[in-house]
Amino acid sequence: MKAFIFDPLWEELITDELIDNLKANNVEIIVTTKIAPLSDCTALFEGDDERIICINPDYVSWKLESDGYKNIPNLKAILGAATSFSWIDTKYANENGIAVANVRSFSTQAVAEWAITMLMNLARQTPRLIKDGFPLDFDKDFMKYRGMELHGKTAGIIGLGHNGIAIAERLKGLGLNVVYWSKNTRHDEYKYSELNDIFETADVIVPAFAHNDETDAIITDELLSKLKPSAIVIDIVELKNEDKVIELVNSGMIFGYGFEAEPKSFGNYEGNIWAAPAYAWVTDGSMNNVMTKWVDNMVNAANGKFPNRVN
Repeated sequence: MKAFIFDPLWEELITDELIDNLKANNVEIIVTTKIAPLSDCTALFEGDDERIICINPDYVSWKLESDGYKNIPNLKAILGAATSFSWIDTKYANENGIAVANVRSFSTQAVAEWAITMLMNLARQTPRLIKDGFPLDFDKDFMKYRGMELHGKTAGIIGLGHNGIAIAERLKGLGLNVVYWSKNTRHDEYKYSELNDIFETADVIVPAFAHNDETDAIITDELLSKLKPSAIVIDIVELKNEDKVIELVNSGMIFGYGFEAEPKSFGNYEGNIWAAPAYAWVTDGSMNNVMTKWVDNMVNAANGKFPNRVN
């Protein structure tokens, strides 16, 4: 099996052990690290050997159209180096029996730690202090920049999958009372509550469900309007109504909001809003995990197996 790999980070993250694993399973790798159109890799479109394409989504700017791969001969699979797969146009793949697979649960610990990073900073109004230049007028500023102690507060997790559980464990360790709502999962260690109750009573709200069209409808503007003034929202799922949450912070209706934003935009949001790029997964652990799991997908594909198939 030929594996055509398109990844600008390959040489920095691949290990001898992973290469040996590929060789032991008769996977011939052809690696391209310099970003260019797939059509520039002429070998990809030549010959009749069975082949897979393995793509870091950054290589194609998070968009792989059917036209980009439909002329590849004897293509058996498209293996993305990410949990998300919405960036792959699967129409042609579905019609022609080409497997599409993702990498799952590689950044759980990193995402959970990032959620806590945002929470701790928002609880102490760090974004506001940064934007205001850390003023320290001993007669006036202490009340304005007074933080919130998290111990004893209630945190509501919306969606108790891998990320939700990892976040819940950390919140419990910080001394918060953890409640949750989840469509399917139940967990004996934490108290299940209905969404209305969580949004009316929780001091911390953490949506932790998978981001798709169905889950976009879970958190409504009506639910957000139930939040109390002490509430902090920690967004790791790209809420569709983030503008509503920003409005609630700006109007003093809630205490703070942490979410992913465009690079260099931290200072574009007033008040206690943590707006940073998608750094949640950027750790040594998650980067090593994604490479290991991606190579596992390649080995499985070489043996005709696709345990992480999404189409």
